[in-house]
Amino acid sequence: VTAIPALAMLTTPVMALEARAGHLVAMLEAHGVPTRVARVARTEATVGGGAFPGARIPSVAITLEVASPEQLEAKLRAGMVPVVGRIADGKVVLDLRGVCPELDDELGALVARALS
Repeated sequence: VTAIPALAMLTTPVMALEARAGHLVAMLEAHGVPTRVARVARTEATVGGGAFPGARIPSVAITLEVASPEQLEAKLRAGMVPVVGRIADGKVVLDLRGVCPELDDELGALVARALS
């Protein structure tokens, strides 16, 4: 594990991201979020700027399928601790490559609260 957070995020193995995503989905289910709403999905993260503008690397996300992804995304961003995701294919996508592992429990709680 590297002491440089950005480098650690860039080099995290996809399997480790999948394990974290599975834990978060289970946490959401424990908070009453239906299994059809929160799922683990393979995705790609974009590395921006510097020597690698627009470079893409494999990643893993939690997708949230709700009636109004725009409304959920706005609610997540407007919280006391903003959660920034994106909307793709009609779902809110929270890519874990850009989240430090020690924030996973807080992320799960924030998402569960936004979905309640």
